Parts: sequence; structure tokens; C-alpha cells
Amino acid sequence: MTNRSNVTKQKLLDAATEIIMDHGVHQLTLDEVAKTAGVSKGGLLYHYPSKEALLTAIVERLQTEQNDLYESLQRDGYGPVEAFVRLFDETRLYPERSPIEIDAEKMIAFLTLFAVDQDYAERWKHDLDTFFNQFQQTNDPVETMIIRYALEGMMMSEHFNVGVPPTELKQQIIARLIERARTIDTT
Repeated sequence: MTNRSNVTKQKLLDAATEIIMDHGVHQLTLDEVAKTAGVSKGGLLYHYPSKEALLTAIVERLQTEQNDLYESLQRDGYGPVEAFVRLFDETRLYPERSPIEIDAEKMIAFLTLFAVDQDYAERWKHDLDTFFNQFQQTNDPVETMIIRYALEGMMMSEHFNVGVPPTELKQQIIARLIERARTIDTT
């Protein structure tokens, strides 16, 4: 695939994400995506022949970014559990974006895709189950899963904007979880 083709695909995904974030998924139409991206409708259909294909590509891009970041954190010397905790410290990973914006983008894309493509949802669940089965293979699987569930609970609170801790408290929680993760990763 050419670089020009990749640039066009990214423009289309960026436009679709922008529409979802600014106006909601109900305003996501292929015509609106093409217009926002400055790409012809034929050009959009060449890359993404349906709304479902576009949503799948958005979710896959988000998942690839997360996977790449997780691997990058491990290459930087963090153990697997600490790297997982650091994925949730999005204020440091994406200082230009708010955690609510990042989480909302992920949640909207996932929920929308799952509603329209059950096969993809099943593949995603399988992949996530496989990851967490491997992830909990530590010297302290109970502590590992407590960390996971604490982070997921905080993420859900942010998704629904209910009981969101102030930024300073969230940073303290993450710092404490990092300490616990280091203990798991080093023993």
C-alpha cells in the first residue's frame, strides 16, 4: 500500500473519529466522513466500503495504538504489570488530550462497533481473554488482578463521568498501583 493511500486512510479515520466525538455516532455517515476528510465518496468507499468497515478500522487503530504503547513501555524497561498500569496514566502519555476525551473516543468506537459487528466483538473478546490469561501468569495473580480491576473501575468511572477522582488523586492512585506492580514484576 502506498504512503498516499495510508495518508488518505488516516484522514478518513481522523474525520470519522472527529464526527463521533463532536456530534455523536448517529451523525456518522459516509458522506459526512468524506466531506470532513476532503476525500471523494468514491475514495472513501475504495478504502472503507461500509460504515461497519470504517468503525472496525477506527477500533483496530485504537487497539493497535494501545498494543504498540504497551510493547514500547516494556522495551523501555517496565515489567508487564507496571507497563499495564502506565497505559492508564493517559495524562502523561497524551498531555495534549484530556483523559475523558481519550476514554470517550475508545468507548464510543467500541460500543458502536460491537452493536453492528458481533463477529468482531467475539474476536475482540477472545483476544482480550487470551491477553489476560497470559497477563495474570505472575508470581501473585491475585494482586495482579486487583490492579487490573482497580484500573478498569477507574476507567469506567471516567467513561460515565461518575465519581471521577480529581487529577491529583488519580495520579496518587496510579503511583501506588505502580509500586505494587513493580513488586509483582521483580519477584
